[in-house]
Amino acid sequence: LKKKRAFTPADSALNRALSSYIDDKDGVKDCLLLTSTEILILTVLSSQGLPVFADDWSSLVNYDPLTEDTEQDEGFKIYFSCMGSVMQSAAEVWLAIAKKKLKTELLLQEGTHAIPGKDQTKIAILKKDQDAKELTLKEAEAYSDDCLLFARKCIMLVEAVRKNMGSVDLQYAGEKKIRQLIKSENGLGPKVLNWLSKDLHRWAGVLGALDKAGKVKSTTSITPAKNHPQSHDAAMMTKRDCRTVFVQIAQQSRLRSIFTKNNTTRLSGEMIPKVLKNSSFAVTEWEDCPSWWNESKEDDNTCECRDDLDLLVGILDYGYGGFESLLHHDFSFCQRLVSDNSKALTRASVQVRINHLTRELHAINETEEMMKLVEKTKRKGGSESPIASKAKKAKTGSIQSGLQAFFKQKKNDESAGPRKINSLPISPKNSDVEVIEIDSDSSDKDDKKRKQPFDLVEVADKKQK
Repeated sequence: LKKKRAFTPADSALNRALSSYIDDKDGVKDCLLLTSTEILILTVLSSQGLPVFADDWSSLVNYDPLTEDTEQDEGFKIYFSCMGSVMQSAAEVWLAIAKKKLKTELLLQEGTHAIPGKDQTKIAILKKDQDAKELTLKEAEAYSDDCLLFARKCIMLVEAVRKNMGSVDLQYAGEKKIRQLIKSENGLGPKVLNWLSKDLHRWAGVLGALDKAGKVKSTTSITPAKNHPQSHDAAMMTKRDCRTVFVQIAQQSRLRSIFTKNNTTRLSGEMIPKVLKNSSFAVTEWEDCPSWWNESKEDDNTCECRDDLDLLVGILDYGYGGFESLLHHDFSFCQRLVSDNSKALTRASVQVRINHLTRELHAINETEEMMKLVEKTKRKGGSESPIASKAKKAKTGSIQSGLQAFFKQKKNDESAGPRKINSLPISPKNSDVEVIEIDSDSSDKDDKKRKQPFDLVEVADKKQK
């Protein structure tokens, strides 16, 4: 049942998009028009997030098991090539479901001399749906064969979602406003969204997805030229739904980047305990929190944040699409849920906790990065000769000596006005639901080397009228 499954807001948004196909309505405002293939891509990204940009970005586009050390990064990295393969497998299952529905309906009408008009309409819709799924599979196969093309498509598609969702408020002014922003975006806050905007720009720079103005391209398959077969039967995503999907992709991507940079020992022994003590973390409550959450057994010497750590590790390994399988893992909180019939965690309820933790971990990481930058600047300033240091101090006038490293001296041919510092551009059935499970080996209890988290992906099927 849908109620029992308790979809995340992003799941529901993508389901609505598929069930809101339009028939050549040119006057649709504030909606992003997408193909079924693009909805499928967003489903995969919403479950797992985007690969996190790194200097060795090419290795993240095409996974090579001979060169990648999964033990060193504890298996938290994901790759565009793997995501493309998952999407192709999902498209194959999607098509099989469409064919089965059409065959079932035709069998019901077999032997009928005159098929009622209502049933004829239903058969026509099912045939059209099958054609769309065949096209989706064809496009998925093309993306799976060309990892670079798929990576570029993902970046531009997420940017299109970002541009259509509206602005991001980053003006933290006043205690009341700070509390409002912390609780915004389903408890994730706006800063993580801003982080993903920057990461999209870094990816676009190396993938050739920047326009002449240096902004990330946001081209989708549905263009004003309407040359795509689904141009007159496109899925619609409202501004609100775009924001919901972007929030979930941002959360998973940012959390993955933090776990890639920091080992689980530091996360469990330092970072997560610090989060739990932060006053800003206490502002956002988790209403569905079990009474035993993070409690250690008397004979257990594990950290006081064991359940939170396992939850974060599990959601990165399985994704939101594989949450039901996550609950059958041997994580500590999963074992307690079996014996506690009074509590039932769903992907929607745990997402609130995950958002809160990701928001605070992001803040800690940003502070650490800033301190590293300050220390680096100090060391660079301290290496100058005494004469050069005195000369710079004399030229800076009233600028405090401790801040002089943050300002650059003007060249002789520059104007007297303040120097403009370039920065990255940041702008701000009834519908059937199918869960696609891609078979894999059972989960290894050894956490040091986990499988790639592409075992499950949830696919929303088109509304049958």
